[in-house]
Amino acid sequence: MSSAPRLSNRRSHGKNPSWTRPSWPIRLGIGILASLCLLGGSLTEVKRGDSVQAADEPRPPAANPATSPNAPLPSQGLVNEEYFEKKVRPILVERCQKCHNSQKAKGGLQLDSRAGFLRGGDSGPALNLLPQVLQHNGDIRMPPQGKLPQSELDILLRWLAAGAPWPQDRSPSATPSPSTPHTQTPARTHWAFQPFQRSSVPPIPSGTPIQNPIDAFVLARLQAVGLNLAPEADKATLLRRVYFDLIGLPPSPEELDAFLKDSHPDAYDRVVDRLLASPHYGERWARHWLDLVRYAETYGHEFDFDIPDAWRYRDYVIRAFNADLPYDRFLREQIAGDLLDDPRYDPQTGSNESLLATAFWWLGDAVHSPVDSRMDFADRIDNQIDVFGKAILGLTLGCARCHDHKFDPIPSRDYYALFGILASSRFHYGDIGDPRPLERLLNDLTAVRPPDRLQEHSVSSAAERSGETIPPPRPGSAWRMRSKAWEHFGADWRQRWDAIGLGLRPVGGEGFPHSGREAEALSAALRSPTFIIEHRYLVLRVAGRQAQARLILNGLQLIRDPIYGGLAKRIDHGEEFRWLVFDLHLWPGQPAYVELLDNGPGYFAIREAWFADTPPAAETGERVLRPPSAALEKDPHRRRCLELLEAACRNRPRAPVMRDGPGGNERLFIRGNPRQLGPEVPRGFLSLFPAPPVTSSGSGRRELADAVLGPARPLVARVFVNRLWQHHFGRGLVATPDDFGAHGEAPTHPELLDWLAEQFIASGWSIKHMHRLIVRSRTYRQASQVPAAQAELARRVDPNNHLLHRQNLRRLEAEILRDAVLAVSGRLDRRLGGPPVLPYLSEQQVGRGRPPSGPLDGQGRRSIYLAVRRNFLPALFTAFDYPPPFTTVGRRSVSNVPTQALVLWNNPFFREQARYWAERLHREQPHALLEQRLQQMYLAAFARRPTPEEVQAARYFLQQFPPSESLTAWTELAHVLFNSKEFLFIP
Repeated sequence: MSSAPRLSNRRSHGKNPSWTRPSWPIRLGIGILASLCLLGGSLTEVKRGDSVQAADEPRPPAANPATSPNAPLPSQGLVNEEYFEKKVRPILVERCQKCHNSQKAKGGLQLDSRAGFLRGGDSGPALNLLPQVLQHNGDIRMPPQGKLPQSELDILLRWLAAGAPWPQDRSPSATPSPSTPHTQTPARTHWAFQPFQRSSVPPIPSGTPIQNPIDAFVLARLQAVGLNLAPEADKATLLRRVYFDLIGLPPSPEELDAFLKDSHPDAYDRVVDRLLASPHYGERWARHWLDLVRYAETYGHEFDFDIPDAWRYRDYVIRAFNADLPYDRFLREQIAGDLLDDPRYDPQTGSNESLLATAFWWLGDAVHSPVDSRMDFADRIDNQIDVFGKAILGLTLGCARCHDHKFDPIPSRDYYALFGILASSRFHYGDIGDPRPLERLLNDLTAVRPPDRLQEHSVSSAAERSGETIPPPRPGSAWRMRSKAWEHFGADWRQRWDAIGLGLRPVGGEGFPHSGREAEALSAALRSPTFIIEHRYLVLRVAGRQAQARLILNGLQLIRDPIYGGLAKRIDHGEEFRWLVFDLHLWPGQPAYVELLDNGPGYFAIREAWFADTPPAAETGERVLRPPSAALEKDPHRRRCLELLEAACRNRPRAPVMRDGPGGNERLFIRGNPRQLGPEVPRGFLSLFPAPPVTSSGSGRRELADAVLGPARPLVARVFVNRLWQHHFGRGLVATPDDFGAHGEAPTHPELLDWLAEQFIASGWSIKHMHRLIVRSRTYRQASQVPAAQAELARRVDPNNHLLHRQNLRRLEAEILRDAVLAVSGRLDRRLGGPPVLPYLSEQQVGRGRPPSGPLDGQGRRSIYLAVRRNFLPALFTAFDYPPPFTTVGRRSVSNVPTQALVLWNNPFFREQARYWAERLHREQPHALLEQRLQQMYLAAFARRPTPEEVQAARYFLQQFPPSESLTAWTELAHVLFNSKEFLFIP
């Protein structure tokens, strides 16, 4: 049922008692007819079913997840060939191919090849029979010994329901064993993996008014088939196009008027420079990057838990684009920003930008109570590898998890070389602020009087400070003799444990970690080496307030009941050392580490760590000093220093970032199963791009960044300039922006792609330089209509416009559509950055983890500032193909379905903004004539004036309302304009 108000009641209005306000169905008809009259010219450009992308590309409908098996469900991606390689093929290999292969085809069915599957067996087509066979419904039941585990059955049934996508088979001889080096010589010669092919810019024909080398490349291809560039778009169309492309907002009528009146030859170039300098540029282009890194602010799955302060990464990306941060530095920060010797600090927020960038790794979905934590660990790192490969390299690295890549020269060994790097890195949610101001305050504090280290009755002694590993006898020593000492903290504990934060900065005379040694306000984290669980109990001797100890099992951060709740324990008993006991009997043989967290104010101190088969008896008597604080300090100068320190520690920025752990290689998972281990694989990069091996004691991410920007540099540059091109033309030179491998499409203009990539590197990896180069080209500035003289030839030789004989017609993305509506209505809040605004949720959007609904207009903020909650995406966005944030989406789907028209007409956001727009017109032009108001509306919405026919149609439309309903009439007219194709599309 429509949410529009019922308007069928008859009412008298003033002196015209015979007038009746039409019912809403009639008004809907009037609106549609008015749209046809008002905007007939523009509607002829895009009809129902017309393509807004190349004609040879699929146009997926806006599917309902409840009814479409191929629609992305929460925590799932599309069912496609990649889904087959990562999820389906390992099951077929493990469960089916022993009996159904080319040598042994029981029942005539072969499931080791696409051809065999399509051919079916003696009982009929496999696609039709397998669902009931797998569910044991009928006489034939497979596997015969019992049904598959439900998780595997769900994967296969979803694959079959989606039509069983299966990539073309590669020759068996070209499929090496995952434990042997990869050869694939033909694949290594693939165009994307080669050095730049230095081609000279084609000569520009004499008399052609172009100078941009881009146009020379494009024109050479066009003229080879008898075509030419289309005429240049008119100034108004061009201005609207470049505004939406660079800042994602429409030009105001005043900006349009100034541009139309500017006859200077460089008027357009100055507009481009102004837009690139606008802070809104970063908002527009950050959103493209966020699509690549599956940005979200919740983890999804059952309860959709928050990713704390994930929005700070979003703001980092916006700032990076606005500052034109060189792309190589941008990548280096995200891969290994925590390891850089020259971190960048934002002068406004004080945040460590390089460190904050590593939040890139932690934006994936996560499960809070996985039954198999080891498989969950493998899946989380698989997502990191998948996103890293697609977003940066344009390669589907995830396809090498279970076997050598079927199309590209990426062996499984390469996948696990990367896996080892990421498995050696750790999650850290902590302070990302500039530590230098706090360090100066601490130094001032220490200069007044060095802090007392320990009370006289504490456990510090000369023997312990010397680093003895076994403490002297105490009550309970019999238990210690039966247990295994893991760590007795002496002077050398920093050689083994990772200390983070100013609360654990090195100070003289320390004998054990104490995060409040200098001040209670400071924050800190302490992490142990990784160990394998061999005893039932892990026992820590700790003191502290408002702190926490956690055991991180297989990297699991969402520690929740019912399975893992006991792995997180509060430390809040005060200055006395007491035993803290973790029961680990459920996880023998699993890797884990311990972390102690003090988010300030508070503290922790730790003296001992033991592995044991029985819990210890209570011990008392050992204490530490209460940490210094302004409230307890008697010395006036020190109290003032502590007051300043405590004030400076409040509201420090925090974010999820990456921290190096102890480096360790991973063993190859046979068929992707972490329970079936093959040989150990040294950490490193893709063997396709020779790079030095990882020899450091850390993760190897610094070396990974060097390799990405070293031997893989040509590929990295090609991938990114192709993304820029795609967002300016609607289609990349390579139509598969996330797959530059053999299974992707070849470039339409290979020489131009290489030339652009070389220009990108030569410019110092300047993204804004590439924008200028592209949007100033004659190719970009051409009209989207084909001249009549070459229309027939273009239809025959370039029907999908791959050669760019015209500009492509493009639809606004969901977020930019919403932002444009806010801009036109006058309700747009142009403030930059900050915490997200909760999205508006309808009553029908229910489920666990549902947050409170945000305001209908999102407080007027741009769409990039609306909270991205994986399980509760705004209905407006999903109707217009907003990508589910689970993996890299370098190219959004562009569907054209009735749901979108219904959303535009019935969604309360559009109705509310139409009213605001009408109120704005009445407020700013209270005595204006109809023609004047209508002109202002058309200039704001379409960057043009209305035609006489459109003015006449609008006049007729408005006359359907009595004078007393003027605001309602103009509201309805504004709503009609929002629903027009011309508002939705960029010609």
